[in-house]
Parts: sequence; C-alpha cells; structure tokens
Amino acid sequence: MASSTEICNLALSHIGVGKEIANLETEKSEEAAACRRFYDTARDEVLRDFTWPFATVMATLGLIEEDPNDEWSYSYRYPSDCLMFRRILSGQRTDTRDTRVPYKIAQDSSGTLIFTDQENAECEYTIREDDPLRYPPDFVLAFSFLLASYIAPRLTGGDPFKLGQRALQLYALQISKAQANAKNEEQPDIEPDSEFTRARG
Repeated sequence: MASSTEICNLALSHIGVGKEIANLETEKSEEAAACRRFYDTARDEVLRDFTWPFATVMATLGLIEEDPNDEWSYSYRYPSDCLMFRRILSGQRTDTRDTRVPYKIAQDSSGTLIFTDQENAECEYTIREDDPLRYPPDFVLAFSFLLASYIAPRLTGGDPFKLGQRALQLYALQISKAQANAKNEEQPDIEPDSEFTRARG
C-alpha cells in the first residue's frame, strides 16, 4: 500500500530526480512543491479515466423537483462527492442502446443538477477517493506516471530530454493494464447482441 509521499517519490524516479521527499505535506523542497501543485489534478484525472471498483458508488439521487421544465420530468441534485457521473441505473446490469436512461447535467443557483425522466432515480458514479491506501498497485503506478509527466518541466529545466512525454506514454500503457486488471476482478453479464445482429436474426 502506498502513501501520497511514496507516489510522489515514484513520480520523481520516473523523471530521473534522485532526491526523495520525506513528507509531502510539510516538506519545503522544490520537489515537494511541484508534486503538491499537480498531485490532486493528476489523481482526479486518473480516477475519471475509468470506473475503478474501489472508487465506484451506487446511490439514490436526491429529488429536487418534479416537472422542472418542458423537457424533463424530474430534477435531482448532483451527488456532492461525485467526481465523474457514470449513469442512471436502468434496471439492466448490462445496458444496451435501448435501455440506457437519458439524462442531462446542468446548474441552478444551488449547484449542479441532473435532469431525467426516471422516477426514483438511482445512479452510479466515481467518487474523489483521496486515500492512497485504497489504491491497487497498478493504479498507483499509473498515477505516478501521470504525475511525473506534469512535474517534469518544472523539475528538469523545461524537460529538454522529454522525460515528461515518455512518462505520459508509459501512463497510457499502465492505465490500460490497470483497467484490464480491474475488469478481471468482476464477472459481468454476457454482452447483449447488437441491434444489427438482432435484426439479422
């Protein structure tokens, strides 16, 4: 299990910075300052990239209003801990084009709203999971590569050797591996036939 400091030290290693951080929160070094500047942004970007099981929540949406406008039947409050809204549950574990529940995200004076025609709507979304102890090792490595790509210009004098670009390429490879591993921990329903296949049948 990794800590935020350990994730940052991995990122520093990816761009050839040998000096490690002792404590991300309190250290005054340039390395720590660069990591603090980009840590939250990089973390949230990796979380938004996929429906990670450790950061997935299913919940009932809070109703705001019935018939809020001429286009939608209900408005609900966007979950306060939501980082990436994934879907409104349709009652089908594996949605098709026909079963997906339409919705639209907008704003009012109090915050973000979700408009839909679904009564008693339940949803799936990704939370901003900020506890590194919950991160699987492959997620940690992917996160560290993305963080490395952001801090490279500041810590390598403009990144003349394109270490940040290399880190970003390694992120793309590692995130694909981490996503595949996450999928392998689940047993989804059999994918339904496409509309084209059903039409041919």
